[in-house]
Amino acid sequence: MKEYEFIDLSLPIVNGGAFRRPAQIEYMSHITSAMELGKAYSLEPEDFPNGKYAGFEKITFLTAHTGAHMDAPWHYGDNSGGERTKTIDEIPLEWCFSDGVVLDFSWKKAGEGISAQEMQKELERIKYTLNPFDIVLIRTDTSRRYFGKPNWENMHPGVTSDATIWLADQGIKVVGIDSWSWDRPHEFMVAEYKKGIKDEFWGAHYAALKREVIIMEWLTNIHLLPSSGFKLSVFPIKIQGGSAGWIRAVAFVKKEG
Repeated sequence: MKEYEFIDLSLPIVNGGAFRRPAQIEYMSHITSAMELGKAYSLEPEDFPNGKYAGFEKITFLTAHTGAHMDAPWHYGDNSGGERTKTIDEIPLEWCFSDGVVLDFSWKKAGEGISAQEMQKELERIKYTLNPFDIVLIRTDTSRRYFGKPNWENMHPGVTSDATIWLADQGIKVVGIDSWSWDRPHEFMVAEYKKGIKDEFWGAHYAALKREVIIMEWLTNIHLLPSSGFKLSVFPIKIQGGSAGWIRAVAFVKKEG
């Protein structure tokens, strides 16, 4: 593995961090934990090595969709084609380690859709043909430009339903994006829905439901990756019956020379 550079694609979960559902983290020091465990076993802090025990964190208000995570089809709906959809603990592991490809749409404006035709043009530009089970990453640069800034929830472009279906037709099972949603921001979709334009209201997620496409959200550092020629590891935490699971997404990029 010395031949590879490891690139972390996951945003950290931070106390009160700028996610749609921020976590609250309470940190317990080594000394405090020694005092608490000491009370339970009638011990004094000095009975522990160096008067300390183990550091702990208590995390509350955390959902499986906070931070870098993978949505299971169950998140989009409980049934697809007459079959019960997969929960996160049922995702095949072989889908979660594969060749990666980056499609660069960092030039797209907030609220704009990324179409199947645009994806095809981008693949032509980078001279790459998708293979079944490739993991496709959509670069918008949202996480590096806007994360934590005012109105960040509405600053990203999103993938359209036709593009999601097209990826599924190429044999793609896992996709990811560096913003909080694979779809466009709620603000744009709701405004269109109220005008009678209903096809793209949460359209990409519903397309993923129909074709059992697995979506990763809140990735970062996609700009550090080449367009192709790297491996991706995106295994989700195994939450029984869960609609999503946190991931430590890591790219393995071979060093030049």
